[in-house]
Amino acid sequence: MDKNSMEMFQKILDRLDKIDNRLEIVELKQDRTAGKLEDLRLDVAIAERDIRRSIHEPKDQTETIVEVLRMNELLPR
Repeated sequence: MDKNSMEMFQKILDRLDKIDNRLEIVELKQDRTAGKLEDLRLDVAIAERDIRRSIHEPKDQTETIVEVLRMNELLPR
C-alpha cells in the first residue's frame, strides 16, 4: 500500500470510530428512555388503580347512606 492509500484508510477508520462512538451514545440514550417509559407506564397503571379505588369507595358509602335512609323510611322503596 502506498502512503496515500494508508492515509485514506486511516481517515475511514477514524470516521468509523466516530460513528461507533455516536451509536453507543444513541444506544445508551435509548435504553434510558425505554426505562423512563416503563416507569411512566407503571405510574399510570398505579394511578388508574388508585382512581378506580377512590371512585368505588364513595359509591359504597352512597349505597350505605341510601339503605339507611330507606330503613328509616326517609326514602321511598
